[in-house]
Amino acid sequence: MRKAGRQQGRKARTSIATATLALLLWPAFPDLSDLPDLPDLLDPPDLHAQQPVGRLRGRVINERGERIEDADVRAEAIYGAAAGTFAGQRTFSAHTNAKGEWSILGIAPGIWLFTVYAEGYLPEIVALPNRLLTASGPNAAGQMFLWDLILKPLPAIQDAHHTPLIQAAAAARDGHDADAEALLVKVPEDADADYLAAGGRIAVLAHRPDVARALFTRALERDPSSYRAALGIGSVFLLQRDFDSASRALDAARTRTRDKDEQKFLSYAIKDLATIQVR
Repeated sequence: MRKAGRQQGRKARTSIATATLALLLWPAFPDLSDLPDLPDLLDPPDLHAQQPVGRLRGRVINERGERIEDADVRAEAIYGAAAGTFAGQRTFSAHTNAKGEWSILGIAPGIWLFTVYAEGYLPEIVALPNRLLTASGPNAAGQMFLWDLILKPLPAIQDAHHTPLIQAAAAARDGHDADAEALLVKVPEDADADYLAAGGRIAVLAHRPDVARALFTRALERDPSSYRAALGIGSVFLLQRDFDSASRALDAARTRTRDKDEQKFLSYAIKDLATIQVR
């Protein structure tokens, strides 16, 4: 009993000494209110910085404004913010509904190539910038685009005159870029602006920017008022990171269309390019 009492006495004296020491040292501890929040300690923002992404909506229609259902719309990031290396998921796809409408969530800052494939039509492409100087950050938020992307593929006319275009489009879609280029050099000398502009779009898909630029230039020579040719050459300049030339070409395209939706997305693209030109 005496031994147990002595042990309890020692424990009590130890507890009192520990409490006294804690009170003496307490002013040396930091104010807990100055410590970072627990989530920041568990998940440091510099390890998981995110890019702000947005949902882009659009429509696929023909030149008469008729909706095109079940078209395959693809988005590919070519460059990232400030036209540098892109990090993250860089390809997305969607299908149009009965109204020809589509939407894609995940469009981060950078330069994007949009492509449409539809049964009975030639491929349609356009390259556009998206907030080129928007940096990544831990608190990056989503974005609703203030414009719709309107894409208007041309019909694939089934005749001997258009056969090289149809075959080149199929080769480019299957990844046979050299075959597509070989077919595009067979473009007739008397081809009209739409034919040449369609060939230019196929050359972009075949990763032949010089061929595309030559075809778009020929299209503008055939018809200086061609919206499709001006839009095409603007896309090529953008993919080559020639922002000044791209801005002028897209502005030329904007003056060549009466479609308010086309004018709107081009205006936003030109405004975006202006930010990187004056950086």
